[in-house]
Amino acid sequence: MSDEPTSPLRATIGAITGKPVTTHPDLDKLTPYQRGLREAVIREFKAKKMRKFVERQVEHINMRIQVGEGIRFLFDEHGRPPANAPLEDIVWQRQQVEYQIKWFEAVLAELQGTLVRIKEIEDQALDYLSEGQAAE
Repeated sequence: MSDEPTSPLRATIGAITGKPVTTHPDLDKLTPYQRGLREAVIREFKAKKMRKFVERQVEHINMRIQVGEGIRFLFDEHGRPPANAPLEDIVWQRQQVEYQIKWFEAVLAELQGTLVRIKEIEDQALDYLSEGQAAE
């Protein structure tokens, strides 16, 4: 090991001072172009995050189609139940549909909770922005 003082790996490239993990950077030192780039990066990050969330939820929504396809065999081409359908198959299919309904309800409850949290964060952010604009 050498006794040389440690130097940063690279020089600072941004106009924002302070720690990079701070949640309140000093944006007044940025040029309008840099502010625009910063906002574009933030929007892109949020869009990617939402896209991944939607992709995961689409898999769950496709289960509804599978439910419909799963009970289709219980009915004839006119939508009537056949006269000689085995009772065990009907009971098993009913249990499967009940399970999938419970699963959908659980997903719905989770999404509603997530929506409430997102709305709270959005309200806080809008309040913060309005306070910042009122102070200027």
